Amino acid sequence: MKNAALDPSQLTFRDAVAEDIAFCLALDSDFESEHVWQMTVQDSVDEIQINCRRQRLPRRLESRHITDPIDLEIALRQDYCFIVIQDQASNHLLGYITLRIDEKSRVAYLQDIVIDRLYRRRSLGSRLIHVARVWASEFNLRQIIFEIPTTNYPCIQFAQALGFSFCGFNDHHFANREIALFFSLSI
Repeated sequence: MKNAALDPSQLTFRDAVAEDIAFCLALDSDFESEHVWQMTVQDSVDEIQINCRRQRLPRRLESRHITDPIDLEIALRQDYCFIVIQDQASNHLLGYITLRIDEKSRVAYLQDIVIDRLYRRRSLGSRLIHVARVWASEFNLRQIIFEIPTTNYPCIQFAQALGFSFCGFNDHHFANREIALFFSLSI
């Protein structure tokens, strides 16, 4: 699939508004992966051993990032970050990011980052992470925790390339009961 033309000088990163939700949900969030992360836990009285191993799949996995419209409505609240990328030339939304604050731990949880498939591999995701870090620092947060399904290997590679470090996992974290890997980035 060929990437669409894009003039970086025409990009605007702005706070989302309610009217953006339908456009965000319409973005092509499909991804393909030839790998997944396989988790094994050995739990004994004196030791818990966790293994995370990249596993090659017998065939390419095609999947999509699913976002609940209600979650995007909630992300419009003041204690959330919901940023969209808009191309001023075409007036189209190209992607978005949502984070929620955990006041007690002073951490932002990165819940969604979506770049429309036609506009990927142009540093738009990296720029959204940069904007999120600036936002988090303005709220005096300590770190950003990125929640990623084990099946989204391209997103795991993206997080690691931006300096996020593995910091844990949770079985059945997502609504579809998929395992979440957690990666952290200090602010």
